[in-house]
Amino acid sequence: MIGRYALRLSLPFILLALAAPAAAVESDQEPVDPAEFRPQTLPPERPVARAGGAWVERGPAPTQSAQVSAPPNFEVCGAIQSIAAHPTDANIIYIGAVNGGIWKTTNGTAAQPTWTPQTNNLASQSIGALAFDPTDGTRQTLIAGTGRLSNFAQRGDDELGVYRTTNGGANWTLLGSTGSPNLLGQKFMAVAARGATLLAASRTGGLFRSTNTGATWTLISGTGNLPAGGAFDLVADPFNSTRFYISVAGATPTILRSDDTGASWINVTTGVTGLSASTSHMRMAVGASSTLYLAVVNSGVLARVFRSANQGGNWTAMDVPAIHPGGQGFPNTAIAADPANANLVYISGDRITVGPFTGNVVRGNFANAAGSQFTTIMDGNAGNTAPHADSRSMVFDVNGNILESDDGGIYRRSSPTSSAGTWTSVIGNLNVMEVHDLAHDKVGNILTIGTQDNGTHMQQTSANLRWTFINGGDGGDVATDDISLAAAGSFRYISSQNFGGFRRANYNAANAFVSNLSMPIAAITDPQFVTPIELNVTDRSRMLVGGANTIYEYTGANTATPVLTSLGGPGANRNAMAFGSATSSLAAYVGRSAAVHKRSGNVFVATTALPAGAATITDVAMDPDNDQIVFAVDDNQVFRSINGGSTWTDVTGNLGSISSFDFRTIEFIPDGNNDSVVLGTRSGVYSAAVNSSTWALFGSGLPNVLVFDLRYVASNQTLYAGTLGRGVWSTTVTSDNLFRNGFE
Repeated sequence: MIGRYALRLSLPFILLALAAPAAAVESDQEPVDPAEFRPQTLPPERPVARAGGAWVERGPAPTQSAQVSAPPNFEVCGAIQSIAAHPTDANIIYIGAVNGGIWKTTNGTAAQPTWTPQTNNLASQSIGALAFDPTDGTRQTLIAGTGRLSNFAQRGDDELGVYRTTNGGANWTLLGSTGSPNLLGQKFMAVAARGATLLAASRTGGLFRSTNTGATWTLISGTGNLPAGGAFDLVADPFNSTRFYISVAGATPTILRSDDTGASWINVTTGVTGLSASTSHMRMAVGASSTLYLAVVNSGVLARVFRSANQGGNWTAMDVPAIHPGGQGFPNTAIAADPANANLVYISGDRITVGPFTGNVVRGNFANAAGSQFTTIMDGNAGNTAPHADSRSMVFDVNGNILESDDGGIYRRSSPTSSAGTWTSVIGNLNVMEVHDLAHDKVGNILTIGTQDNGTHMQQTSANLRWTFINGGDGGDVATDDISLAAAGSFRYISSQNFGGFRRANYNAANAFVSNLSMPIAAITDPQFVTPIELNVTDRSRMLVGGANTIYEYTGANTATPVLTSLGGPGANRNAMAFGSATSSLAAYVGRSAAVHKRSGNVFVATTALPAGAATITDVAMDPDNDQIVFAVDDNQVFRSINGGSTWTDVTGNLGSISSFDFRTIEFIPDGNNDSVVLGTRSGVYSAAVNSSTWALFGSGLPNVLVFDLRYVASNQTLYAGTLGRGVWSTTVTSDNLFRNGFE
């Protein structure tokens, strides 16, 4: 992949690319996080910020020169689950991001569209489905369903129900979060609105229906002819406003049709073969002449394709293209039927089998003889262009072009009925990047981030929202040593999923790449999907690596010959490591399962048990000036020790009444007598004095989004937040704004 792009890139990037390892495959998914199965609730309304200043967006909006083959600039912006294309104006497009909320553009056919976020302050930014209401002639009514569908272990916001707007997205109303049944915890794969009648199809619960514009809902799965069980998909017939099709999961999956807007259903599965308990997804599309197409995914791989010309009365099998070499048929399958030609269907999967591992999209022609019905519409059949890997949605715009969204962003395929068209980016200024790790280089004032599905990125300059891609695959943890080389530059540590290609990259003070050093990793036998690394705060020659069951240490990390040593158990949870302080350079804490372990010599021993209710530790933070003061957080609690873990105190305090749960990251802010900690949650950043259990929302202007990593940089008094869906943000921290309005 790197070599292929090099001819089109600037010289600095060519030099960097030639020195970097080959692009990693973007086909792995992190195992689902058990914490995501906790009961979901409607979070408290975010309070007015009582501490901190304004948050400033830092990007990437978007990243260029990335693992995609779509001009201009080969851009990615993060995962987009759903698309709603305006039925009469190709310039108006809405997207629902996996964890970045809903966005709108009114110049979608421009080379660089301008997108505006519509839902920054809504309680859930995890959008599973989005659709126009065709009965509204003004095209101002849309409906959206929440659902966690990230390939990053399905992490995200609470699944709260259905949002509806009647003014084009300026305001949204949450529907279904109260009452019985309510829609909390439902993973909505598809939604539809027909005036007062609303339909919401959930993969977890089945089909919900409202006939009073969402005031009340009825679970109709398991009643009448509609079987109980989760719904894979729900699609409308664009030529008949009351006709819908649904695919239902279960030991015996089924396809059903409704001719009365979901009031009653007819089983139309007869003739569809290959369905079983191993069926992991079924996607449908309706095209010209109300022709219905069905894609059946078994065990993560496309297994069957069918066509029906009579609303499911009869089915004819088609060829089965190979679109899932990565085995990610859920959630990465999309299908679109041609609105003008009843014989044409388009299906997309996860990736191609060779570098640069971009998207895999095919066109099927039912009129062709069996064995020759499908052909690709990317790479050589698209002017050597292709979208990003891991497709999620495909729709036609009014101009007859395909809009496709995936884990990299949104792209357009012109002239899809032929091989003459090409793929281009529709990303513009979109920033819905799932950032799980960040590091700052004070020498160059540059951020580096590890992201889900989009690799590793760095800023071009601190003020530029457009970033540069530096490593492929799923981004690993990142760290920066901006001390060892003094003013000459820095070392940046980067890797891909499962600790692939872990290396130390040297950059000079002007942010220009100098050289790479591959770090020894052969001794690491238990890497994690994102393997945590932690540079020593005071001794940059040392670094800890958290395996699933083992802690490893690099000595001489900043030399030409780093040495890797195993320190034995217990391993480390995601991000839960702290290493080094002014009082002891070897001081270290790691979180493993529901316990905190402390370094003693070259082994780690468990500290005193945490207070009752402690669950999986998501992060730990140590006072950089005193190794006896340490904080640990789990999903919904904060614990503090002032004696090196001999005793612990629950300092969660008032957080339950002012913030969402899913505490992911905690950072220490040293400031003399005003030391504090900041906590990243599902609803932003909260702060408290180091000796307090009274918390307040920190800063204004940060979207209501899951904050996954925090870094405080004392040299510029700046706090950086990496969010799982809205990129990176920063705010300046001073004593005045940290404790303003009497907060202390």
